[in-house]
Amino acid sequence: MTLHAIRHIVFLILGFVMAIPAMAVSLDLKPAEPSGSLLLVPEKESMHLAYINTWQPALPSMSGPVVEEEVPLYIDDMISHAKEFLGLRYRRGGKTPKGFDCSGFTGYLFSQFGMKLNASSRSQYLQGDAVDEGMMRPGDLVFFSGRRGGTKTVGHVGMVVEIHGDGTFSFIHSATSSGITISHSLEPYYKSRYMGARRVTQ
Repeated sequence: MTLHAIRHIVFLILGFVMAIPAMAVSLDLKPAEPSGSLLLVPEKESMHLAYINTWQPALPSMSGPVVEEEVPLYIDDMISHAKEFLGLRYRRGGKTPKGFDCSGFTGYLFSQFGMKLNASSRSQYLQGDAVDEGMMRPGDLVFFSGRRGGTKTVGHVGMVVEIHGDGTFSFIHSATSSGITISHSLEPYYKSRYMGARRVTQ
């Protein structure tokens, strides 16, 4: 082996020996400072975990709109029966299908469903429970002042058949001019004479 070859081998060995400390340093397991891109990943994961751990289902509010009282099923039958008399003539003091006055009609109608009403509209106004305008429902009795008694005396009665979305109502009654008919609470004659509502149905 020549001297030149021996020198070459020695240089290789020395180079390898010198490289060992550098390799050891590069293999040091001390955690390095994460780069900006690596730092975002755990942050996003922690944000998602925090969201999952703190999420709660939205519960319905306990202070929502009040549910309207359920209307008894027989009220629909009562209204349908009342409409069978549409067009029947008004008869003063009448209490039979031959002809009705206002209180005779409501009294007859309610009697067909097992409820007894007093004879006159004024005395029917004393029955049942008073109902605020916003709480009315089909089947309630509605009262108006009459032609003769002035604006403070009950003189007419009808039965609510429909409540409209704006809070107004339609009612069926026996009117002196048209007999059994359906009128609206906003008709000027009845709007100016409305006195209140009563509930005798359960």
